[in-house]
Amino acid sequence: MSVSWTPRWMPPGEAQFVLRSGEHEWRGARPTDWAAVGEGLRAARERLRALPVRRIVEAIDTAAERWAKRDLAERRAAVRDAALVTGMSEETIDRALDAELGNLRAESLLAALERELGDPEVLDGFRGGTTAIGPRTVLAVFSGNVPGLPARSLVRALLVKASVIAKVPAKEPHFTAAFLRTLHDVEPVLADAVVATYWDRDDHASLDAALGQADAVIAYGGDEACSAIRARVLPHQVYEEHGHKLSFGVVSDAYVELHGPAEVARRIAADCSDFDQHACLSPQVYLVQAGHARAVARHLADAMRRAAADSPPGAIDVHDAAALQRRRLVAEWRAATTDDSEVWSPDGLEWTVVLDDVLLPLSGSGNRVARIVSVPDLDAAVEHVRPYAEHLQNCGLGAVGEEALRVAGELARLGVSRVCAPGAMTRAGFTWLHDGLPRIAGLVRWCDVELHPELEPATS
Repeated sequence: MSVSWTPRWMPPGEAQFVLRSGEHEWRGARPTDWAAVGEGLRAARERLRALPVRRIVEAIDTAAERWAKRDLAERRAAVRDAALVTGMSEETIDRALDAELGNLRAESLLAALERELGDPEVLDGFRGGTTAIGPRTVLAVFSGNVPGLPARSLVRALLVKASVIAKVPAKEPHFTAAFLRTLHDVEPVLADAVVATYWDRDDHASLDAALGQADAVIAYGGDEACSAIRARVLPHQVYEEHGHKLSFGVVSDAYVELHGPAEVARRIAADCSDFDQHACLSPQVYLVQAGHARAVARHLADAMRRAAADSPPGAIDVHDAAALQRRRLVAEWRAATTDDSEVWSPDGLEWTVVLDDVLLPLSGSGNRVARIVSVPDLDAAVEHVRPYAEHLQNCGLGAVGEEALRVAGELARLGVSRVCAPGAMTRAGFTWLHDGLPRIAGLVRWCDVELHPELEPATS
């Protein structure tokens, strides 16, 4: 399977890229004449802008409906290849795709458009004296190994009728091109507005050439990678960044008493097992009020074991395995020297549960390490994560009544952009303002008709 997508108007590229995982390799085309790519994208964008926004929504919905079937041949091939690259099990990848594809259905897309733009049809022309115009071309630089991750930004760009240059992530390159092939079957105009390709991280010439064709840039990656892209963005270009993020959970005694420690543990296990805990939305720690922290941790060991049986964890490379073993050694040393710490784990590296009363530095390395830190109250939980404020993203908040609203407000002021119930941390909806900013409205510019009687809408 090719991991690039070239629209019908683009001749085969002279350059090729190769991505490898063990004995397996995948090839794709990389453009060499970026000026010609720019011309082709401009013509494709004009055809895209002629489509009503509701037709765009309908086409994406149809493609997502096809991909929602796990037995779809294209999906099975993409899942198998993604498993080889990411090390995740096919079941884990299928669950990730199930969640992400659910966000691409018409109801979700229209709800997001209405939340951010009010009337989706302002993208088709003037409505009530105003219209919204998307960028000509968006350069989206993706990274990470979470299956389906590129879908959100790719779809947002198409919804505002922008053409797209998509640099696929090296650690999960298959979904984007495969999904675009299905989208082409449904509505060729949409797929023809996208070039999906890849270049090495240190290939600044290709990055600069792609930047030269874009007037909006979306960057995913670590702080260093995003900084390198940000430094090359020009003043006239819209810039959207998704850098290093940390997520966590907070649980009160009242929440545990309401649902029971076994059920709370099941929800935490789901959060810590989805995506093998590699997504930014995955919690790196759960801060649990002291009255029930140990009970939750004990039940969590069983819950993590069941989650591993239901959705097997993927293979861990040598580097990550060594890091995980070091984390276990630190936790076991603390458990041996304090009455407030304990560790549960199988003989292998499938999962780990750690109970402690000290929040050690958050590494964000994942691999199904469920860390429970005992705190005296929820105010203490907020203080524990305050040093990480600039990187906070998502919180699974288990609290009841007024306490839940009060703590959610404190977390929002601290910088958290999403608060959800435990067990739902990895299932962010399409209407979420990703990392706290409007990602559809952030791409468009507006034009208003004022003081022009012939153009202003008639009033009854």
